[in-house]
Amino acid sequence: MDDPSRDVETWLGQLRPDQSDKVKWLAGLVHEAVQEVDVAIKWRQLTFTVDDNWHHWLCAISVTAQEVNLMFHKGSLLDDPAGMLEGQGRYLRRVRHHRAVANPEGVTALVRQAIVHQTDMGEGGGAP
Repeated sequence: MDDPSRDVETWLGQLRPDQSDKVKWLAGLVHEAVQEVDVAIKWRQLTFTVDDNWHHWLCAISVTAQEVNLMFHKGSLLDDPAGMLEGQGRYLRRVRHHRAVANPEGVTALVRQAIVHQTDMGEGGGAP
């Protein structure tokens, strides 16, 4: 059986120090918003869910050469009064790291909303 904490450490070890610092900061926000959160490397991202429900994951931290983003699986279903979420897809939305730094309370609110909408399917009822 895989050890999720070892997988996370291995994944973090592959990042540049500046990327790793941003990932850890964003992960800290998620952990503050959700006390009982499951964490694993899924789809090459640091991914978070509750109740071990990986089909309906909450959010993930995605790292590219240029950016570190907090991705919301059901982001299109979230209320976003601060206008932090970006994206045009059916469900997936992102918050760029620099926007999260400017409004950490907004990120906390989005994470908590993601739990409420974890298994929602949105309009059309199809699987995301």
